[in-house]
Amino acid sequence: MRIFAVGLVLAVAGALAAAVADVTVPFATIGHGSYSRAPVAEGLEALPPQPPCGSPFAGPCAARFAYAPNQKLTVWFSVRNESRVPLTLDGVPRRWFEQFPSEMLMRPVAALDGGGPVRGSLSLGATDPTPFRPLVLAPLEERMVGVEFRTTADVAYACTHWKVGIGIGWGQVPVVWHWVATEHETQIDLAKPITLMAPTESDCAG
Repeated sequence: MRIFAVGLVLAVAGALAAAVADVTVPFATIGHGSYSRAPVAEGLEALPPQPPCGSPFAGPCAARFAYAPNQKLTVWFSVRNESRVPLTLDGVPRRWFEQFPSEMLMRPVAALDGGGPVRGSLSLGATDPTPFRPLVLAPLEERMVGVEFRTTADVAYACTHWKVGIGIGWGQVPVVWHWVATEHETQIDLAKPITLMAPTESDCAG
């Protein structure tokens, strides 16, 4: 009984210490990195920017693409450990992927690891990216993260549920990280938001 009580006290003390340590390091955070690259589209036609894109008071111009069934679009961005301690970057949370139904016009399907920013920004494509796995970032270290999107293969469903002239897009991607015990989430703004336009009348005529 005494051994059990001592073990319980130690366990509680350890958990309390971890929690206190986590909340007493307010400077621990992972934020936007210094690198990004244009979206990489496979089998999707790029469309001209849509006004008022480019005006002084408009937001960043979205990269627009015409719909094509079962095609891939990948966005890349870097994140940086802004703290003075090593932090574990867990990647893009699974719950974010799971909230999007499979019949969406386009949905995110996978998180990718592009390596360090030099490799990720300059030679990505020469080396195949890998599925993202949790990793430790040293203070001020950056990492390229990719998110792969895929368009629906069901053309008939897309034509009946998505009106011509509208689109679906993303301008942010969440990343999760932790230090000691607690998970944190940061919203990363894409330097180049993405928009996939609904099928045109000619797409649906066949």
